[in-house]
Amino acid sequence: MKKAIVLVLALFLCAHLFEIVSAQDFTVSYIKDGKIKKCIRLLNDRQYAHKARVQLVREGKVAVPYLANALYLPDTSGSAKIRIINILGQIEDDEATDVLIEMLKSENVKVRRAASKALGRIKDKKATGALKQSLKDEDSTVRFNAVRSLEQTSDAAAAGALMEILDDKDPSMRMYAIKALGKIKYKGAIGALSKMTDDPDWSVRIQVARSLGSIADKACVPALAKIANGPYVSESIQAIHSLGRIKCRESLDIISESATSKVKEVRLYSAIALGDLGYNEAVPVLKKLLQDENTNVRIAAADSLAKIGTDDAKEALRTVLNDEISRVRNVASRFVKK
Repeated sequence: MKKAIVLVLALFLCAHLFEIVSAQDFTVSYIKDGKIKKCIRLLNDRQYAHKARVQLVREGKVAVPYLANALYLPDTSGSAKIRIINILGQIEDDEATDVLIEMLKSENVKVRRAASKALGRIKDKKATGALKQSLKDEDSTVRFNAVRSLEQTSDAAAAGALMEILDDKDPSMRMYAIKALGKIKYKGAIGALSKMTDDPDWSVRIQVARSLGSIADKACVPALAKIANGPYVSESIQAIHSLGRIKCRESLDIISESATSKVKEVRLYSAIALGDLGYNEAVPVLKKLLQDENTNVRIAAADSLAKIGTDDAKEALRTVLNDEISRVRNVASRFVKK
C-alpha cells in the first residue's frame, strides 16, 4: 500500500514538474517572439534602427521567419525593407532565399539592389536562376550585384549567362564574370578568356590570369605564356603563379625562362612556381637562383628545391649549407640531413 502511495506521489510530482518546465519554455519563447517583433518594428525608426539591426543579427536563424514575414507587411517602409534584406544577408541562412528571390521582382530599385547583394552572402544555388534574370535588370547596380552574387554562389549552371557578360562595357562586370568562371572551373571559357589577354582594363587582365590558373587546363598555357612575357610585372607574376598550377612541360619551359628576368619579383615568383610544378628538370634553374643577388629569391629557390625533394635537389642544396643567409642554410641543412 505504501509503495502504491509513493508511486502515485512520484507521478504527480513528475507531471507537475513537466507543466512548470513547459510553462517556462513557453514563457521564454513568448518573450523571444516579442523581442524579435519589437526589433523589427524599430527598423522603421531611424533613431533605434541600428541597435535593432545588431540585435536581430545576433538572434540569427531564429529571426529569419519573422524578418521574411515583415517584408510583406504593408506598414514596413521601403528603408526598413532594405534594412531587413541586409540583415538576412548578414545572417546567411538559406531559409531566406525564397523571400529574397521575390524581392528581386520589387518595383523599388533599392530593394532589388539589396536583395541581389544579400543572395550572394547566402550562397544558395537555388537563387542561380533568379540572379541570371537579374543580369538583365535595367539598373546597373542590380546587374553588378547579380554577377558578384553568382561569383560567390559558384554554380556551374550560371556559366552560359556569365559568358554573355564577357563583352560587357563595364570592366567590373567583366572582371567578376571572369572570376566566377574561374571558380566553377569552366573549361568552356578558356577560348574566350584567352582572347581577353589584351583587355584595356588591367584588373580584367589580372583576373584572366587568375581564372585560367583556377581552370588549370593545359589549353590555358598559351594565353598565360603571353601574359607572363608581357610588359606589366603584376600581370606577369600572376601568370607565372597560374602556370605553376598547370603541371606540364610547357609550363616548366615558360617559368624557367621567366626565372632569368631582370625583375626580382618575377624571378621570385618563378622560383616559387617551379617548386609548385615539382619537376626534377627545374633543379638546374633553381640551383642558379640559389646565388641570386636578392635574398628572397634565394630563400624561395631553397624552399622549392626542398619541395621537389629529389637526389638532384639535395645535391643542389648541399652547395649552400654554409650560405650567409640563415634561412637558406636552415632549409638546406634540414633537407640534406633527411
